[in-house]
Amino acid sequence: MKILLVNYKHEYDRSWNNLGRRSTSYYLEYLPLKAVAEEHGHTVDIFYIDEAILVRGLEGARKMFWEYITTEKPDVCLAGFNEYDLGKEIYRKVKDETSTELVYIGDDDTWRWERVSRHFAHCFNWILTYDGRAIKKYKSIGCKNIIHHQPGVDLETYRKLENVKKDIDVSFVGLWSKPREQLIHYLRSKGVDVFVRGVGWPEGPISQEELIRIINRSKIVLSLNTPAFYFGWRPIVRLFFRRAYFGEKGLPIKLDIQNLFDNMRSWLMKRNAQVKSRHFEVPACGTLEMTQDADDMKDYYKLGEEIVVYKNEKDLVEKIKYYLAHSDEREAIAKAGYERTQREHSTKQRFEDIFKMIGKPL
Repeated sequence: MKILLVNYKHEYDRSWNNLGRRSTSYYLEYLPLKAVAEEHGHTVDIFYIDEAILVRGLEGARKMFWEYITTEKPDVCLAGFNEYDLGKEIYRKVKDETSTELVYIGDDDTWRWERVSRHFAHCFNWILTYDGRAIKKYKSIGCKNIIHHQPGVDLETYRKLENVKKDIDVSFVGLWSKPREQLIHYLRSKGVDVFVRGVGWPEGPISQEELIRIINRSKIVLSLNTPAFYFGWRPIVRLFFRRAYFGEKGLPIKLDIQNLFDNMRSWLMKRNAQVKSRHFEVPACGTLEMTQDADDMKDYYKLGEEIVVYKNEKDLVEKIKYYLAHSDEREAIAKAGYERTQREHSTKQRFEDIFKMIGKPL
């Protein structure tokens, strides 16, 4: 069986400047999918949208994608990130005119369903959503082949490192957002020393290898799924404007008034917390994770026994200070979370489940 993944090769900042490092999809999806597929005698390739656009332009990239599909004839194609790059027409053409099974990756359906997913769902044979609340939404627009699954973690990449001293009390690595910044400032005002890295933060981003080392060095890692919703001039402006898509000509900011109501609903949906890949990556490194409860988190970890959840800012401060002072309890929970992750949450198991569900068992 031939499998194709469609995504970006590199990560970019908000102005589409290349950050000089691989897209997280390379680690979260491509490498683990390639490993498990090849173990069963299948092949996995990846179509880099950004590279194709840089070489051929937007229309040229779409032709390259169609040529790849018709020449290589992949049995399954998984696509996600920014579907507007290739567009609905090309995906619909693949679905209607080829035998390739198209699988849509709805990894951010918690807030992207209104703005993106509901417009593209009909162009795919299967929907893979990470948000349990999105199942009813997909069914309401006539989608039948829906899979609800979380990403899991590549245990070869995210792992315990030997001889690493836990010299960081509390850390957070992730994209900057206003609510996250407010929470970090609150923690620091209460005497909690938080080590922060990521795109948009003054401290700057880090590499994949550095991320894994920081998790291993930390006594507590914050997986901040703090809802991204907030009132301010930025979200208000985004209701009426959008930044140009990768490779899109003209001004870097585009008028988006025709999508006003979608943008408004998407903004409101950012009030929902979601389960993310980081929720599996932290326990995989043997470190205590603190996060907010979200969606079906309890189906993956025993709350309070394998990971720790907090209700609000005050509760978070109290729990951080408690577990920093009680190392035995902290490490016991970290150990339980690590063991649960090893048993049940590898990407290998996830992909085997997903391909079995679409009738293409690995």
